[in-house]
Amino acid sequence: MRVVVASILVLLLVGRAAGADVTNDAAQLHLDRGIAAFRAGDFTLAHRELTAARELVPHKPNPHRWLALTEVQLGDCARALASIEAFRSRVSTDDPRLAELVRLRELCERTGVLSVTSTPIQASLRIDGAVVGTTPYRGLSMRAGAHVVVAEKPGFVAASRSIVVPAGGELDVRLELAPNRASITRRWWFWVATAGALAVAGTAIYFATSGDTPTLLPPIQCDPAGCQPGGT
Repeated sequence: MRVVVASILVLLLVGRAAGADVTNDAAQLHLDRGIAAFRAGDFTLAHRELTAARELVPHKPNPHRWLALTEVQLGDCARALASIEAFRSRVSTDDPRLAELVRLRELCERTGVLSVTSTPIQASLRIDGAVVGTTPYRGLSMRAGAHVVVAEKPGFVAASRSIVVPAGGELDVRLELAPNRASITRRWWFWVATAGALAVAGTAIYFATSGDTPTLLPPIQCDPAGCQPGGT
């Protein structure tokens, strides 16, 4: 009986080891692909492969390290900080890879998240004079401190605001663009509509002043006997 039990335990241990080897091999494959994509500059693909590696072997530090490096390149400091802390908790304090990630953590801690929306949407957005895209906009690694945001759209008055992005925090900004009333007179359809309105008004005046009812006083006729209204 003891021999049977021992044999079963051995088989279980062998099976578990074989399963662990398969998992480790798959994780290493994803890690290698992620590193290759990172070095090729394809950070989106790199993040997908490295995330797969981390999910297979969450206890290992290297996938967390490469994820942190990739997330910084993607401008996502919030996730990068989490990956840096995950790496730090899995290595010793004298790990030579730690210094690099500490520098990245200090860099990310000097940034914040900025979200900008506008009414109407799809307004061109400038931050500190540089065009960064259109609204809605979300900057994941905006330098902490003072900035000026300006939203512009044809037919609307530009909206601007001075803001302060908090270090390690998030700021939501909403800009309202008022219609540009002056610009309406420069559009061809405005003049067509205006000409039509004037034509209608002229016709109404004509019909209002025409007809059988006289609109003028009768003429005055004078002779040696005096002056009196003329006509019958």
